[in-house]
Amino acid sequence: MSNVLYAAVKQDQMTPKERDEAIAQNKPYDRIQCALFMGEHSAKLIGSKVSDLHQNVDKMLESQIAIRNVYDSETVGVGPGLQGIAEAIGSKVTFPDYSTPYISEFAVKDYSDIDSLEVIDPLKAGRLPKLLEGLERIKESLGHEVNVSTSVAGPFSTAANLRGTDVFLKDIYRSPEFAHKILRLATDSSIAYVKEAARRGILISICDPTASGTLIKRTHFESFAFPYLKELIDSVIESTGSRPTLHICGNSTKIWDLMAQTGASALSLDDVIDIEAAKHTVGYKVKLIGNIRPTATMYLGTPQDVDRNARECLSKAYNNPKGYVLGLGCGLPSDTPPENIHALTNAARKYGQYPLNPELFAV
Repeated sequence: MSNVLYAAVKQDQMTPKERDEAIAQNKPYDRIQCALFMGEHSAKLIGSKVSDLHQNVDKMLESQIAIRNVYDSETVGVGPGLQGIAEAIGSKVTFPDYSTPYISEFAVKDYSDIDSLEVIDPLKAGRLPKLLEGLERIKESLGHEVNVSTSVAGPFSTAANLRGTDVFLKDIYRSPEFAHKILRLATDSSIAYVKEAARRGILISICDPTASGTLIKRTHFESFAFPYLKELIDSVIESTGSRPTLHICGNSTKIWDLMAQTGASALSLDDVIDIEAAKHTVGYKVKLIGNIRPTATMYLGTPQDVDRNARECLSKAYNNPKGYVLGLGCGLPSDTPPENIHALTNAARKYGQYPLNPELFAV
């Protein structure tokens, strides 16, 4: 694939790192931030198998250089994602060559299995040593202009990947003490990885899809997800000196206040919710990220659809009291047309110049 053919228009006056720092310090900046959540799409840029992105350090680095060069991506990095911590503890992961990894065998099949599992050593367990090496190399190559981050699953999602989602959701009803025991292991292991990443100057983002309001009640989120998620985020803040972003898939409307109370710096919101409603509910507490439609707009739409969706999101959330990032509602489908990705970054440039002018993106 030709980088010339898909080269992004270079109109930025700041590097992503300079932009981050200016916004954090309430100083003028060139344009609004844009979060792409590239995922497996980067494999296509380098002609690689998706499986290589998760297991080959050279491919990790090459893919992140590619998304920075081709799309001017404002975030780079690799991470254990949704399965990596559970894999390091003992679950088995299958890595298809051209699709997303998945848990193929859960570590905790019976209650007694938990007794044989221990908190991980990130320097030895699973793929984590390779990921940490990849992060070091990415930071060495790109860290002068863009922050390097690693995404880790929230404890509730990691627990589900140790036990099996359907079984774990039954556990919280049938055996809550056992569910808490799995959550304790998931949290302590996640914290161990976070501390190693932090020692390398890496920032953290957290995704906890199984804790979605689409799957569990608010009361269950309060009892089984929130305490461990907050503990993980507290550890991130202590280790890195900065607060992580938090993404929870699906309809998170009933838990926005609790998500904000975790200490996250920003909430990344799924496209199934109304981001304007989130602005009115928790926008005075946290920055919001979202919520361009990943499938209907980015994958199936045209550049014109992307432009229109970007203006819709900007019109709803540009004046969020704690700030707003134009971004996707969830991960980018791997087969998304490159022209649609460029349409989103160019929308940030066209409509997001500082100071933001709502007349530019009126819908």
